[in-house]
Formats: sequence, C-alpha cells, structure tokens
Amino acid sequence: MSNRILLALDGSAMDAAAFEEARRIACGGAEIHLLHVVPSRAVPVGTPLMGMTDTAQEGPLAVGGTGAEAHVTGAFPSSARGDDGWQDEPRIYDQAVRYLEEYRRRLRGVSGQDLIRTGAPAEAILAVALTFNIDLIVMSTHARTGFARWLMGSVSDVVLRRSQLPVLLVPKDIRPRPERLRRILVPLTTGAPESRAILSVVKPLAVRLNAEIYLIEVVDPIHPGVGLESVGRDIASSGAAWHSLTVHGDPTEEVLRHAKRHNVDLVAMSAPARKGHHPFGRSVPEGVLARIDLPILLQIPVIHEKR
Repeated sequence: MSNRILLALDGSAMDAAAFEEARRIACGGAEIHLLHVVPSRAVPVGTPLMGMTDTAQEGPLAVGGTGAEAHVTGAFPSSARGDDGWQDEPRIYDQAVRYLEEYRRRLRGVSGQDLIRTGAPAEAILAVALTFNIDLIVMSTHARTGFARWLMGSVSDVVLRRSQLPVLLVPKDIRPRPERLRRILVPLTTGAPESRAILSVVKPLAVRLNAEIYLIEVVDPIHPGVGLESVGRDIASSGAAWHSLTVHGDPTEEVLRHAKRHNVDLVAMSAPARKGHHPFGRSVPEGVLARIDLPILLQIPVIHEKR
C-alpha cells in the first residue's frame, strides 16, 4: 500500500506542508503524482482551489513526467480579466504547469506524473485517483475551527467518502518534524474490528519507512478492554515494531496527549461515515482533527460507508 501517492495541490500557502508530508511518506520507493485543479471558471494559480464549490465537468488532463513535458488536450476555462488585460487560455495553463514544475524539481529520484485537470476539485481528484490506481491521497485541510466544516461538504470529505481510499490530511500550523517518519499513533476500540481497518494501510507503511506503531486503547474502567496483544502479534508478523498503550479518560484528550508525549509523527484512525455507528463516536475524530498539529491519516471502514 501507499506505493502510488496522489498529492493534490490547491494553490494555497499550505501546499508546502502537504508536499513535505507526501515526500516523507514516499521514502522507500513510492511514486508521487502531483495534481492541480483549475476550476471551470479561470482564476490565477495561487488562489486556493480545493475549497471551491464548482460544477463537475469532463475536463482535460495534462500528463508529464517532469512537468516540462506536460501537455493538455481540450479547452481550458474561458479567459479571465487580469491586471494587465485579458488572460488567454494558454497563460492559465502555463501558470499551472510552472506551479507543478516547482514542486517536481524538489522530488529528485521520485517518479510520478504531473497532472492538471479542470472542473470541480473533488471530482477531479477522484477521477485521477481511479485512472492512476492511487493508493493514498494527500491534501491539506483548511478546516481548523470545527469538524462540521470538514464533514459537511468540503472537498476532503467528499474525497474521503467517495474514494474509500486512505486520505492524509495536513492541517494548518503543522509543527516541524524530522525528515523521516518514525512513530505512528493508531487509536483502536476493543470490540469494534472496523477501527482496525486502518492497520491495513499503516502496517506496510511502517515496514517500508522503518517506523514504530503505537496502539492506543482508551477503555472504560468499569468495562476494561481485552488488550491489544492479538493486534500486536499481527503487526509483528508483518515486520513492524509496535507498542501498546491502554489508558483511561476522554478519548480525544488521550489521543492528543499521547501523540505529544510519545512525539509521534502521524496519527492514523478510522474516519466517521455519514450514517451508521462509528467505533469511536463522531466526537473523537472531530476533536482530534480540529486540534491536532500533526498530519492525520483517515479512512472510512468500507462496511460502514453508505453511498
């Protein structure tokens, strides 16, 4: 898993942090495909695009191994008025190409394609992920003031729900971390096997990056859990190192506290489906995402997603 990474660059200042996370996870031989979406109405590159509401359309796809080789077929959005007059379609496209070139030059030794698509950002991300058989999507999230903004119709939510792929969200004000991903915190719930679904992504990632997995189980003192030994043995059989933490208290607070205490580099957990039961309850992913200063890897367990 995670051998083919799609990095969605929205033109905002947060792209740099998302890029660093993708590069960190790609260590060990993964591909990174870069994607920039131009809305169906033209705006300059540098305008955040991923949060826009836009109508879906079948847009052109530009593909190139280095960015300099990128090309496009079809028509770009209609011209927009700029400070120096009307911008023609080639200029809009050239802006996007140059934007991706800047990042591709920093990915020496990492293979992948540079992709430009027009239309609705979420639809474009989903289409590219399907076309290129992507394993993991990386994107920034601008929502730090409440989970509702993320849950109710944002691009990241649409991508997460409809792709059923793991999505690595990079929050605003992410704290600096080492070049190598060293420790991954995975919250689990006893009696909820769907909370373990994220391990199918985390285990091979930890093996490839030589990272340690920290399992955390927050239990009720009256109804203690059965422990994480069986999960740990499964992780060990995959070749990854692991540690287990069984704690009491508020789940959100404990996840945040132990992420800081153990200086982890990534939190990975199941995400809430719109409908149905969630192993942690909706408030835990909500609280973690709203307050975390680390990237968070989310995936909706397939058995709980209803389209």
